[in-house]
Amino acid sequence: MARASKPISRRAALAGSLPLILGGVGQRARAQGLDDPGKSITLLVSHAAGGGYDAYARLYARHVGRFLPGRPTVVVRNMPGAAGIVMTNFVATQAPRNGSVIALGPGSVATAALFGSQGARYDARELGWIGSLNNDVSVVVSRSDSPVVTLADLFAKDLVVGGAGASDNSVIHATILSRMFGARLKLVAGYNGSGDTVLALDRGEVQGIAGWNYSSITTMKPEWIRDRKINILLQMSLTHHPQLPDTPTVLDLARDDRQREILRLIFAQSQMGRVLLAPPGLPRAQIDAQRSAFDQALKDPEFLADVQRARLEISGPMSGAEVEVLIADLYRAAPDRIKEAAAIIEPK
Repeated sequence: MARASKPISRRAALAGSLPLILGGVGQRARAQGLDDPGKSITLLVSHAAGGGYDAYARLYARHVGRFLPGRPTVVVRNMPGAAGIVMTNFVATQAPRNGSVIALGPGSVATAALFGSQGARYDARELGWIGSLNNDVSVVVSRSDSPVVTLADLFAKDLVVGGAGASDNSVIHATILSRMFGARLKLVAGYNGSGDTVLALDRGEVQGIAGWNYSSITTMKPEWIRDRKINILLQMSLTHHPQLPDTPTVLDLARDDRQREILRLIFAQSQMGRVLLAPPGLPRAQIDAQRSAFDQALKDPEFLADVQRARLEISGPMSGAEVEVLIADLYRAAPDRIKEAAAIIEPK
């Protein structure tokens, strides 16, 4: 079985290239004198090109400028690393605070610091939350030719699953299922994002993925669902996806109220499936302008038609104010429950 490259080598490579990426963003903003962006806005995206986050970011970038003051061009730049933590650290501590940089990433960036994820150097309550494009449902899948065909098989037979970095859903969800419920998952981690993990599944290097956004499947590999190349075993979410009404959710595995409380705390972040954020300390008028543009874009016929053409999904979006309230609520959870949730998702 081919193994993925080790995560530490990716971090070392990223450390070498990151100053060039960040420097380019900052220099461009300073060169434009963007106290009020009019020419260009950089939209950072937390994952590598070719995956679901990249697809959503590029679609949003094509339209949102029409609803912002000055109708700026929006340029996408990929800043992968630690499932969005690298990007969010930059947004929180180094990005220009003049409206020239916004970012898109997974909902887990809002809880990474809360759960003590390694490297998260920010307080999510201080960031400027613009909105979330969808309530993303992650699923557990296995190849149709693997020994695991049903949910019951997941606890009776070994399944080799692929994963990215330690803070990616593909790793976190596998860890939850193994630690809380005894799933017999053999995790091969270290792939460079969802695109590489899916390629490993296609090649047969791994037999499944324990945390793959359903919207990414319908975007990247809809034929795998149509041709039954994969089995969808479980929804790693608090609610059912509209297209998966009969597939159990992770809450159905809970044996008592304590487990249900922990799961609700961990998976609340999935309600913020593709979340947009801005640096802390932006003037209120700029945050309001970004939120207004977000709200207008999600109602715009041209944007929605582009969503359909791209086979993407806008389901259960949240306004910036709603995201802000949800994050505040998570931070008010009982410290003991936060500690238990953090221990469950902590990588080995």
